[in-house]
Parts: sequence; C-alpha cells; structure tokens
Amino acid sequence: MERIASHSPARHRTICTRGVSRLLCRIAGIGALLLILICGLCTRAASAQTAGPGQIEGTVTNAKGGAIAQAIISVIGPTNRSEMSDAQGRYLISGLAPGAYSIEVARPGYVPNRLKSVEVKSGGSIEIPVVLVAAPNETVIVTASRIEADLASAPAAVSVVRADQIAAAASSNIGDLLRAVPGLNVVQTTAREFNLASRQASPTLTNSQIALVDGRSIYSDFYNVVFWDLIPVNTSDIKQIEVVRGPVSAVWGANAATGAVNIITKTPREAAGLSFTLSGGGFSRDAGSTAGSGVGGFGGASVAFSQAVNDRWAYRISTGYSFSDAFPRPTGTVAVARSPIDSTMVVGGGSYDAVSYRNPGTRQPKFDLRVDQDLRGGAKITYEGGFAASQGIIHTITGPFRLEPGSYAGYGRFSLDKGSLRLSAFANYLNGEAPALLTRNPEGNPLRIDFRTGSYDLTGGYTQLVASRHLLNYGLNVRHSTFDISLAPNAKGRTEVGGYFEDEILLGKFRVPLGLRLDKFSNISSVIFSPRMALVFKPIGDHSVRFSFNRANRSPSAIDNYVDIRLVGGYFPLGAINPLFGNQMFPIVTHSFGNTQLKAESLTAWEIGYAGTFASHTNVGLAVYLNDSNHVINNLMSPSALIAAGLQPFYTSQNPPPGWPLPPSVLVLLAQQGIYLPANVQMLNFGKLRNKGLEFSVTQPINRMLGAFANYSYQSVPESRSPMSDPYRYPGGLLPVPPRNRVNAGINLHGKRYLGDFSINHAGKAYWADALDPTYYGYTGSYTMVNTSFGVRWAEGKVTTSVKAINLLNDSIQQHIFGDILKRRIFGELQFGF
Repeated sequence: MERIASHSPARHRTICTRGVSRLLCRIAGIGALLLILICGLCTRAASAQTAGPGQIEGTVTNAKGGAIAQAIISVIGPTNRSEMSDAQGRYLISGLAPGAYSIEVARPGYVPNRLKSVEVKSGGSIEIPVVLVAAPNETVIVTASRIEADLASAPAAVSVVRADQIAAAASSNIGDLLRAVPGLNVVQTTAREFNLASRQASPTLTNSQIALVDGRSIYSDFYNVVFWDLIPVNTSDIKQIEVVRGPVSAVWGANAATGAVNIITKTPREAAGLSFTLSGGGFSRDAGSTAGSGVGGFGGASVAFSQAVNDRWAYRISTGYSFSDAFPRPTGTVAVARSPIDSTMVVGGGSYDAVSYRNPGTRQPKFDLRVDQDLRGGAKITYEGGFAASQGIIHTITGPFRLEPGSYAGYGRFSLDKGSLRLSAFANYLNGEAPALLTRNPEGNPLRIDFRTGSYDLTGGYTQLVASRHLLNYGLNVRHSTFDISLAPNAKGRTEVGGYFEDEILLGKFRVPLGLRLDKFSNISSVIFSPRMALVFKPIGDHSVRFSFNRANRSPSAIDNYVDIRLVGGYFPLGAINPLFGNQMFPIVTHSFGNTQLKAESLTAWEIGYAGTFASHTNVGLAVYLNDSNHVINNLMSPSALIAAGLQPFYTSQNPPPGWPLPPSVLVLLAQQGIYLPANVQMLNFGKLRNKGLEFSVTQPINRMLGAFANYSYQSVPESRSPMSDPYRYPGGLLPVPPRNRVNAGINLHGKRYLGDFSINHAGKAYWADALDPTYYGYTGSYTMVNTSFGVRWAEGKVTTSVKAINLLNDSIQQHIFGDILKRRIFGELQFGF
C-alpha cells in the first residue's frame, strides 16, 4: 500500500498508457493475424474456385445455320464425357479436368465432325460451335427404334425406297414400289387390292404387318388389316418408304409382329411449289374371262401445292384421283394337287366358272392438307388431315366382297417435335359397305361386311443420353377404338395402353439396344410383354454385324372376338353321290363365331445380320432369321380343335342341318364316304409354327446417274411344331406356303436430264389355303415380271415426260390362287413442277 501510495499521479498515467498501448498492440496484432488468415482463406477459396473443373459448350448447326438437335457430342481426354444437343442445337459438357481434349460430334445423316487439341483450363469455359455437313450417301431411318438412326446401326433389318427410285419406278401403286424389297411378299389380287407380308406367306388379308404414314398407324383394328388404297398420299409427296423386315412390337406395340412399313412424306419446305402429274394407259385383257377383249384402261391425276409463307409457317395441299378397269378373272378349274405339308390332303378341282361374278374396277379419290409451324426454340408443330375413298373387290377366306362406292378413310393429326420430346395425337375414321359376291346367309341374301370404326390415339416419347453411354428412348401411348360392324354386332369399344423403354448402350464399337414394351388391351386379360435385345458390332466404320432377339405379339381383332354369322358355304350336290337324288342341291348352313377368350398371338424371332459398304460404294446386306409363332389365331375347320373347345364340327344324324329334307341316316352314309357337312367354325388359338429363311442384297452405284441392285430371298416351307397329339396343332394342309425363292434385280437411272428404271422380279410357286374351300386351294406357278420406264426432263427440270411398262413380256401372272390375272400394263406420265 505504501509503495503504491508513494507513486505520483504523472507516473501513474504513464504506466497506464503503456499498458493500454501494449493491450491495443496485442489486439491489433491479433486482428492483423486474423485478417491475414481471413484473406488467406479467401484467397485460397478464390484460388480453389478458379482452379475448378472446366467446361465446353456450343451450338451444333448444319451448313445453312439451322440447329441440329440430338447430336451426340463426345469429349475424350483427362475426362471422357458425352452429351446430346437440345432443340436449339445447344450443348454443355461440364466437370472437365484441365487438359487437352479431342471432340467428336455425330448425328445420323451427317458426316461426323472431329476436333483435336482443344485445351481446357482450370475453371475455364470454351465456346466451340460445330457445323455438320450432310452425308450424301447415308440413309437415315426412324422406324426401327422410333428415333433416327443410320442403317448400319439399326437393331433390325431395314430396307428403304428413296424418292428418286419412286420417281423413276414403273409402278401404279405402293405395292409395285415395294415388290423388289427382299423378304417381302407382295401379292396383287385385283385392280384395287394388294397385300404384303414380311417373312411369311401373304394371305388375302395380312394381319400381322402394320403400316404407318409419318408414324401414324393406318392399321385397321376392327379386322387387323391394312387398306393400302385408302392412304391419302400422292406418290410425288413421298420422301422415302422404310420397311422393317421382322418384329418391331418392342417400340410400335402389338400387331407389329412381322414387320412395319412407314411411308414418310416430304415437308412443305422440302417440296415448295406447284406440282401436277397426269398419267394414263392401258393393259391387256386377252386372258381368262376377258380373252379376246379389247384393252382395259387405267390412269390418274394429282396436284400438290406447297409454300413456305414465312420462317414460321408452311403448308401443303394435295389431291388426286385414280381409276382402273377390272383385270381378267381366271377360268377353268383349279389343278388337283396335294398339300406340300400334309401329303394326305388332296385339294383343288374347283371350277372358276361355277363361282363367276362381275368383276368391277376401282375409283380412288383422295385429299390431304398439312400445315407446319416452326416455333422459337427449335420446336415444330404439324397439323394435318385428309381422306381417301375407294371401291372394288376385297378377297377374304369366305370369298370376294365388293367395296361399295362411298367407302372411305379419314384422319386428323397433331404432332409436336421439340428435339428430344415428341408428342402426337390422331384420329382415324373408316367407313365402308361391302356385300359378298358369292357367300349367302340362310335367307339367301348376300352376306355383308358393313363397318364404321374410329381410333383415337395419344402418344408421347422422349430421348436422352444418360451417363455418356446410355441412349434412352421411352414413351407411352393410349388408344381407344369404337366399332360398328355388321359381322360382329356385339363388338365393343376397345382401349389400349402401352409403354416402351429402350436403352441403347454405346460401348465404342459395340451398341447394345435393350428394349421392352408393355401393352394392356381391354379385350385381353393379361399384359402383353414385347422384349427386344440386340448386339450391333461395328469393327470398322461402314460395316456392322447384328445379333437380335425379339418377342412380338398380335392382339385379337374385334372380328376375332365377336364375329357371329351364319352362312351358306356352298351347295352340296347329293346327285353326285347317289343318282336317286338327281341334281337337287341342298344349302348347308355353317355358324361362324368369335371367341372372347382368345390369347394374343406371339412371335419369337432370332436373327443374325450384316450390313457393310465396300470401297465407299457397294452396299451389301445379309440376314438369316428364325421365327417361331404360337397361339396363332384362325377359324380353321379343325375337327380336333373344335371338339377340344367343346364344339360340334360337323352335322350328324343326331344333329342334322336345319331343314334337312332327307333321312338322318344319309349323313351316316356320307360320313362313311369321307364327306362331312360343316356345322360350326370358331376363332381359336392354334399351336406352334416355324418360319425361317435368309435374305441377301447388294446395291452398286455405277456413276452419278446409274445404279444397280440385286437381292435374293429364301423362305423354307413352314413347319407345324406342336406335338401330333395336340388337338390345337395347326393343320398342315391348311398352312399356306410362300415362294421358296425370290430374286429381284435391276438398274435405275436418275440424272439431271434423264431418269429410268429396268427391273426383274421373279417368284417361285406358292401354295394357297385361304380361298373359299379346299376345292380352291392349290398352287400358283412361278413367274418373272419385267418392268421398265424411261423419262426425260424438259425446261430445266420443270417438265418430265415418261413411258412406263409393268409386266413388259405380257405373261399371264396369277399371284394368288383366287386372284385376278395380271397382264402387261403400259402408260405414260406427264409431270409439271414450278
């Protein structure tokens, strides 16, 4: 205390000042240290942020500056990544470690663009615009997977008929254009009707091959058929026709079991201007029922106008009309023969003269309107609608029907395409009246097929690239169909819901498409599964080897489920058995009805394929396939199957035909002679069938104007694979057999001034078992059809004149056992384009 008390006030202030200064100095030092630490941390954070991963971005465009969507941009370097361009062509690849990168940009239909030595710096962003140049010789397809792909990468066998081939071909309908496709059986039965089937015999009404126009299904659900003459598209409006040979149910749904044909039309901007086509000519009728008659006439006219109003709107309006006189009918009798599968079954002997009828020609008007709207951001909307009418003969297993004038198909469609996103909605309407020409009901009146149906479909799809290797393609569609069918008065509306998912795994030289589709039909209790697996190996750029597995399905049609008719299948001449009855004839009534318990028809397909290009010119294709069908839907007269289903196949003495005027014991006598009178026929699921074969094709450009092609198809005799003890085994004698060998070859010319085509189509003999009754089953002979055309362009290509000939050698060709006779057709064509 004393010591403190002895300090003076001044000294006390000095001591206090020094203490405060030291404290302040310490505080300041600590603050400075903290500030240095904070600044250091901030600097490090900023440094760390600056030193982060870099990125590459840009826009992919074509030579005209248009955005290219769905191009795959791959970078290779310290980090390997891939991304896909959006609807505006923009792409962004982030998270790249610093270093040197090479970049590859690829899109089907364009030459890949490869950029090297791109340096990515820490935290930097590099803008790299990419221009892709169209590949002049590459064909882009969309039908195999519902997204664009080149032929070599497709997971299925695909053939394409291009616009230049269509312009030069000697053809009067779409069937003529597709006749040279390998593996495709095209059969023309009348002036209005043709049918086609992939890798199987082509029956009178093919039911497992779908058809599309710009992705819109024109498959008629009420009977599971395609009316090819009711397509409202002029030939000059077609950009290309894609044919998938083999199942595509994994993406297009049930009913695309054996293949698909997709007619892709030109956009209004691709064919701007006015075009007018006039054609006319004649065909020989010196055969069969019209032997010695004069020349028959056929021809048509079409007009199309397309205009791009501005950079947002474009439209096309087109209309057409075609006509043809009737073709000759065969005369005489069907040659007696044995089935190629069941040698115990004797067929043939029926007289064409006994079932003669007036054979009308056909008249076919059509109209179509399309409007395209280009939106900002790269999206595109299409509005379209149209109709087509027809008349003429329809051949069915119960005989020919006459499609009356006024029968038509109409549609309306809306679609949105925004890069990876695709939306569409359409409505199809089909109205027709068709009385039978031969078949009668018990009252003696012609059996009729009158139908009014509507289908309403909503579909959405999306494509994206995930984890640089997985190209995902998935979608959903809902369809509702309404039916008003005279043959199936109890047919109900049907709703279908389906979804598909496909992952195409990109592994360098390997592509592995894995797909699955699920479909639920309101007329089938179970869900339909349609898987697809493929392995595509591309050892070098223009060569690929394909291994694929498919499971496809065909759903029962409204007719399959609900048909309910009683018909007189013919008259039984008892006088031919016992002279006591003279020439008196008795009608035999058969009840044909559907089956609501039918399962979906299934097809399991295996295929090995190859596609390659040699010397940048010669294209070679090879496919070997094996197709196993099961639960095949048909209404065959199979006694064992009908008995197993609890039905009586034939009339007996205990159950004679209605109005039977003779003692029931007569039926016993007839049965002892092997003659049975049919009582009931029902739609049933039959057993296993096998089809197998191979296809080989080669195309060779000769120069800028000339090209040549050749292909060969082999189809083995179909096999019934179910055990002999199976009551639902498909009867071998009722199984049609396609031509075992088919050869197509030709040369096409497409120059600035001249165009033309010369082709040879050869098909071996075929066996048919789908006409009236077994007395009209039998063989059609092999034939060779020679077609040719030559045209000249005038006035700088604005006018084209052509002369075309189909069946130049004038052979009498009958492509179906009950079909018309095809003779030489020669016609001229005049086309204007402004």
